[in-house]
Amino acid sequence: MRIVAALFVFAGLMLGVSPRAAPAAGLEVQPVIGGNPMRCYDFRGAVVRTLQMTELGDVGRASIIARMPIISLDPDRMAALPPKMQIFFYMHECAHHVLGHVIRPTLQSERDADCWSINYGRWAGLFSRTDVEGFAPYFAKSNGSKFGHLPGPERQAYLLNCFDKPESEPVQQLARPMLSLPSDSGSGSRAAGQ
Repeated sequence: MRIVAALFVFAGLMLGVSPRAAPAAGLEVQPVIGGNPMRCYDFRGAVVRTLQMTELGDVGRASIIARMPIISLDPDRMAALPPKMQIFFYMHECAHHVLGHVIRPTLQSERDADCWSINYGRWAGLFSRTDVEGFAPYFAKSNGSKFGHLPGPERQAYLLNCFDKPESEPVQQLARPMLSLPSDSGSGSRAAGQ
């Protein structure tokens, strides 16, 4: 009986249905985040699909279901954020896939995902320092988490430190770009894989 119930839950997840939350859309390969079409690839080079799901309990989550890497995003929580923060949170969840945290999480995983997201955003021309400074009010009341998220003011300081002392081109860590962005020759921003 447990196996049958587990199969129904699994089938529901694959179809985009959860016992707790209703999906807002199906599995997307190139979601539009903060007005930008985005695409994420995991540490194996597999495309990460995105599922918009209400009542997720968080802005986003990275997971693997049946060997399929997935980023779940709560569209209601995302809509309450400015576009740059939406991009930050999407890239944070992408980082969990890129860095393999969905397989081997540690207490450092959340900080690593934060820094990767900021580094990538800086490298791709998506974030300026002023953009990252603008995240402060949204983190101000956060108490952090048992999963390793720093409390708001500490997290904000950590993000700024990551921006000020970036790792060298995070996309080049692996052979193929882990996050694809549209090419925009007019803005001077860099798209992955160029």
